[in-house]
Amino acid sequence: MSAEQQPVTAPKNSGKHLRRERAERKRTPGAWRGHAQAWTARAWLEIAVGAGLVIVLLIFILQNTTQTEIAFLPWSFTMPLGVALLFATIGGVLVMALAGGARIWQLRHQHARAAKQNRAAG
Repeated sequence: MSAEQQPVTAPKNSGKHLRRERAERKRTPGAWRGHAQAWTARAWLEIAVGAGLVIVLLIFILQNTTQTEIAFLPWSFTMPLGVALLFATIGGVLVMALAGGARIWQLRHQHARAAKQNRAAG
């Protein structure tokens, strides 16, 4: 094999500096604390956004109190328009969650089947 055809290999100590940097980060006392602070800040932000959405939803429901007749299959009843739209939204979210859950189950089933075949083959 000539020098031109020899395979290219990484030097023996390549990656050594990366391992050293990771070890130094692990020893840094503020590294984990920064992660915890970011997590709690995100949680507070999500709570604030959720509370804001609930307030907007309550205002919507309270402003749309006109009684509306609803007919569904053999049933017919009246309820405030805001509440009817809230129920319709909840129904849509449940249908979406059901479809998403079915897709997640399908992907996990495919992954488990592929892993089982790989174990059997190898």
